[in-house]
Amino acid sequence: MIDFLIGLILALIMFSIGLSLKTDNFRQLASHPRVLLLGLGLQLLLLPAIAFSVAFLFKLPPAFAAGVVILSACPGGLSSNFISFLLKANTTLAVSLTICNTSLSMLTIPVIVNLGLATFWTGEGLRQLPLLPTAGQIFLIVLVPVISGMIFRARRTARAEYLQPRLRWLSLFLLGTLFALKLLAPADAGGSNLLISETLTILPASLAVNACALLSGFLFGRLFGFGRNDQITLGVEAGIQNTSLAFLITSALLENEQMLKPALVYAMFTFFTGLAYGLWLKPGMWNALRKEWRLLKFFE
Repeated sequence: MIDFLIGLILALIMFSIGLSLKTDNFRQLASHPRVLLLGLGLQLLLLPAIAFSVAFLFKLPPAFAAGVVILSACPGGLSSNFISFLLKANTTLAVSLTICNTSLSMLTIPVIVNLGLATFWTGEGLRQLPLLPTAGQIFLIVLVPVISGMIFRARRTARAEYLQPRLRWLSLFLLGTLFALKLLAPADAGGSNLLISETLTILPASLAVNACALLSGFLFGRLFGFGRNDQITLGVEAGIQNTSLAFLITSALLENEQMLKPALVYAMFTFFTGLAYGLWLKPGMWNALRKEWRLLKFFE
């Protein structure tokens, strides 16, 4: 049941993202493709390289090392988009990176995940992800809802604008509920049975991956001459992954709850570190957030 809920919640999250997309968003980025290409490079190339390096340096157990790599293969999602929205960074870039990386993930996820399994997994009885069937499942669960959301917005714009913020909050609530179920439910009911000792093993490596990913947005954004808003979005999109997709891959496709545990630990803190990173680069937003806290919009 929990594995079924993972797919359902993931589809709802991607549908709500689709509701936020306008064709103008893509036209704007088409005229400035450099920042989009940089963001994709950070997510698709640098982040997996960081994950492999950290897994080796911290000498993680095979399942945890593979889990860190699997997480790095997942694109950004609702949380990363939401932080860019809260901090008034480049939300268009955030959503576009999510969509581009999600589209490419049909091919990149099986390649990166299988490379991680081949590198770290030494146990018995674990199959690798088949390329085409995995691509098909990601397309159905992830991309079809996004496309459906875009079509719904194009045909019923006013209704989509009403639904989108409410579905965003509902998705965040459901994602938190799913996280709690995976964390707290017993193993025979679909829970992960995450132990404190395992958390302490995974946490330092997770913090290292997250810190390197966030700072990559600042360093490379500055190197290529992009402003603070772009640097915030680049770092947040690289540093916060779609953990519900990682849950789907590890729990439903690979059927390995040990590999799911790095995604659980990672999800515990990345929203707060991503927000702290953005406020570090844009400290003036702290007072603005306190004055016009966006959460209240949900109740308007």
